[in-house]
Amino acid sequence: MMRAHGEALRTGFFVLASFAVLVGLILVLSGNIFRQGLAYETYFKESVQGLDVGSPVKFRGVTIGKVTEIGLVAAQYPPANAVELNTPAYRQVIVRFRVNPAKLGPHPNIKEAIERGLRAEVAPQGITGLAYLELTFVNPTLHPVSSVPWTPRTPEIPSIPSTLTQVQDAIQGFLANARDVDVAKTIHEVNGLITAMHEELTTGAAKQAIARADELLGELQDQVRQANLPGTTASVRRLADGKQTREILQQLQSASAALEIATAAMPELVAETKQSVRLLGESTMDFDREMIPIMRNLNTVSRRLAELSAELQSNPAVLLRGREPPRQTP
Repeated sequence: MMRAHGEALRTGFFVLASFAVLVGLILVLSGNIFRQGLAYETYFKESVQGLDVGSPVKFRGVTIGKVTEIGLVAAQYPPANAVELNTPAYRQVIVRFRVNPAKLGPHPNIKEAIERGLRAEVAPQGITGLAYLELTFVNPTLHPVSSVPWTPRTPEIPSIPSTLTQVQDAIQGFLANARDVDVAKTIHEVNGLITAMHEELTTGAAKQAIARADELLGELQDQVRQANLPGTTASVRRLADGKQTREILQQLQSASAALEIATAAMPELVAETKQSVRLLGESTMDFDREMIPIMRNLNTVSRRLAELSAELQSNPAVLLRGREPPRQTP
């Protein structure tokens, strides 16, 4: 009885040890214990069909991690108010993934990278229907960061619509605009335009303009033939190589040399002229200083002669008996 109990106990220990070794081997091979990596999450408003847990995470074609979890935002971050479940933010899909730091080199500044345009998108793998998570840099102005009404458990990398989604949105926008276009009216206007152009080219002013242009072209060709351009060109060449032309060029060269000599002498001539003007100004100032006393004396003499003349006119006897002495006051 004791022997059977011991064998059962050993068998149980063996089964447990085998199970533990198997679980450890699975964890080691998957790398989830020793190489956890950097955890991030992102949110998509579109379908993530083709993206599964274990799908690669790539940066410019290089695999740097893998997807670890895919779910709905409403289940991961349930709102306090059930009414908020109908808002677009809670209808998104959450994708969590891990990135191997060894594949990135130095630890990146995720906030700075997001400011420069780091975004996540779902990219298809050929025509297989599978997809992977692509990290790329885009224009941050065209794809701004939108806030979420919850606190992410891991750092968030904003997402952008996939290329297929962008094409679908563009086609839907074009079709929506096309519904507002009156196709019948547009076709009628195009037909009218084509008819008007045909009439102009066959019987209208356009035809007359083309005919007139053809006539002018013919007249121009006749004028060119009559002008004898080859003969005129030869005459010009003979004139350029003639003796008179060479003599004229030599005279022009001599005149240019003489003009250059005269131009070189101009500064000295201008300096001498300035010196002469300065000396003349100084002489004029000396002459003015000498003439001022003479002019004053002449003015005094002229005034006295005028007084004498006036006195002689009123009393001619003064000239014979002289001027009366001044009377003395008693």
